[in-house]
Amino acid sequence: MSGLSVWDVLLAVLAGYLIGSFPTGVIAGRLLGGVDPRTVGSGHTGGTNVFRNVNRVAGVVTALVDIGKGALAVWLVLQVVPNPWIVPFVGTAAVAGHCWPVFTQFRGGMGVGVAGGLALWFFPLLIPIVAAIYLALHFIFKHQARAMMLASALIPMILLTLHVDSPDLLLGSGISVVLIIRWASDFYRVYE
Repeated sequence: MSGLSVWDVLLAVLAGYLIGSFPTGVIAGRLLGGVDPRTVGSGHTGGTNVFRNVNRVAGVVTALVDIGKGALAVWLVLQVVPNPWIVPFVGTAAVAGHCWPVFTQFRGGMGVGVAGGLALWFFPLLIPIVAAIYLALHFIFKHQARAMMLASALIPMILLTLHVDSPDLLLGSGISVVLIIRWASDFYRVYE
C-alpha cells in the first residue's frame, strides 16, 4: 500500500460510502411507482425488492444505477488518488454505503448490485462462479440468506485461484465481509 496517506484512505472511504449510500431504490420507487420500498416486501431498497413490490421499471432502474455506484465511486477516487491500492477502500465502502446508507436511516439494500458492478470491472470471471455456487447452495439449503453468506465467504478463495493481483484480492475480501455481515441480518428470515 505504498504511496497512500491516511488522508487518501479517509477520502476513499468517505467518497465510497457516500456514493454507495445514494438511495436509488427509494428515489426510483417514489418517482416511478409512488412507493417507498422500505414499506413493502422485504423492506430492502435494492433492485430485487423494488422490482417485485413497486414495479418492473423502477426495479430495473434501481438495479442498473446500483450496479454503477461502486464503479463510479472507484473511478472518481482514482482521478484524485491514482493508486491501485485505493480501490479496495473505496469499493468496500461503496458496498457498505449501499447496505447501510446514511440518507435512509441506514436501511438499504443487500449489496449484491454494487458488489456485482465492482466485480464486473475488476474480476468478471468471479460472477458466474459465485452465481453457480450460490444456486447450488440455495438448492441444498433452500434459504437465500444462508446460501448467499456461504457463497460470499468463498469469494477470497476463488479470487486466489484466479490469481488476481493483491489490490483486487483485498477488494474481494472486503466485499466478502460486507456481504456476509449484511446477509446475516436475514439468517433466520422465513421466505415466502
